[in-house]
Amino acid sequence: MTSPPQQNGSSSSPSLTQTSSTSPLDALDRHWAVKVVASEDRAAAIRLGMQALTRLAGAASGEGAGAVGAEPLPEFFVSLAGAYVIAASEWLDFEGAASPAAILSQEQQAGRAVHVETGADRAFILTAALPVEPDERIAALYRTLLLAGLAELGHKQVEFRHWLRAHDRLLFPAKEDESRWDVELLRRITQLWIQVLRGAGPSGLEQAMEIVASVREDRPERDAAFLASQTEADAARLRFYLFTLFHLTEAATDLLLFRLHGEPERISQGLYAHFTLARDAAGGDPRLDASFDWLFEASLRIVAQRTSQLELLPERS
Repeated sequence: MTSPPQQNGSSSSPSLTQTSSTSPLDALDRHWAVKVVASEDRAAAIRLGMQALTRLAGAASGEGAGAVGAEPLPEFFVSLAGAYVIAASEWLDFEGAASPAAILSQEQQAGRAVHVETGADRAFILTAALPVEPDERIAALYRTLLLAGLAELGHKQVEFRHWLRAHDRLLFPAKEDESRWDVELLRRITQLWIQVLRGAGPSGLEQAMEIVASVREDRPERDAAFLASQTEADAARLRFYLFTLFHLTEAATDLLLFRLHGEPERISQGLYAHFTLARDAAGGDPRLDASFDWLFEASLRIVAQRTSQLELLPERS
């Protein structure tokens, strides 16, 4: 495939326009990472993923609650889920088409949007079907952030709510280990993003505001105490991690304020700056990079929806 024009005119990401004979799904399935799995196996994996989502819905409604994740998945399933995330993420192009400085035509914007939505749909179906290991809490929270972004862009919010209900006890236990401030902070940030991405209007955000207030109140003392309890080497590494989480919190807070008040005005630039710093501090951790790309794109979707609502309001005299 050819590549779209970037800010500097270079070409490195998938094309934002396709011929009439190439559908977004065809383009996705032609990606090198996805093509590793045979087409018939990909089709079987999607069927299994859809069945898993159906079981999640049944569990959420109290029907067949014990059936979630009951069917064993083929060995290639995990790899294919990751491949679809990779393939779809290339359409996001964080440093190119997603940048506030990028200039895209309406045709390019529309083409990019439909490919992102198609990729998010496929990636969500397979990622949500993966088993959640009870001894990998941090990985589960990372996956929750990824699914939150995919759900917003792939129109899978209902399915995401079902997934959250099915895994609520593991993700958000009633009691946390007080010595693991890093895990508790990640938990709060995950809950914050879940709340902020629910809808585009200003309603129903009380819990999100409470989370922001709790993080800002607890963070100075808890950060210092947590770092003081670590070895010198671990403390140096964890400072970067806490810096990453700080900017992830600030991005969610900016989006929250925009949903509530329609401000700050240059919200897209502010979000991009926070996610850029968070990505840099994460040092290329693929689990976080994927989540950040999709959360940023989901944030832009919320901003666009909220902006449309604001434009419908009568002008102040």
